[in-house]
Amino acid sequence: MARIKKPLTGIGQILQKALKHIAVTSAQNESTLYAKKSTAFDKVKEYSIYLLWPEIVGANIAKHASPKYFNQGVLTIEADSSTWMTELKFMKKELIKKLNEKLGVKKVKDIAFKIR
Repeated sequence: MARIKKPLTGIGQILQKALKHIAVTSAQNESTLYAKKSTAFDKVKEYSIYLLWPEIVGANIAKHASPKYFNQGVLTIEADSSTWMTELKFMKKELIKKLNEKLGVKKVKDIAFKIR
C-alpha cells in the first residue's frame, strides 16, 4: 500500500491555530476575569495579543504599529511614526477594551507607546 504524502505543517502554524482558538473562546465568569494568580493559560492568553493584533486593529493600523512587550498588564506598542503613535493614543481606551474582549479576560490594563 502506498503512503499518501501530505505537505508538512510547521509547529508555528499549529500553535497559531491553537492559540487563536483559545483566544476566541468565551469569557469565564466574572471572578476569573480578575484572578491574581498567573497560570500557563494566562500566559497563552497574553501571547494571543500578538496573534490577534491585526484582527483587532485592522490591516492598515497593523502595518504601522505592532505590540512588542506585555508586562504586568501594560502592553507596549511600537509605531513607525509619531503621527501613528498620536493616533493610537487617541484610541487607547478603545484598544484596551477590544483587546480584553477578544482575549476573554481583562489582562490589558494600560498601553504604552514607542516609536520604532
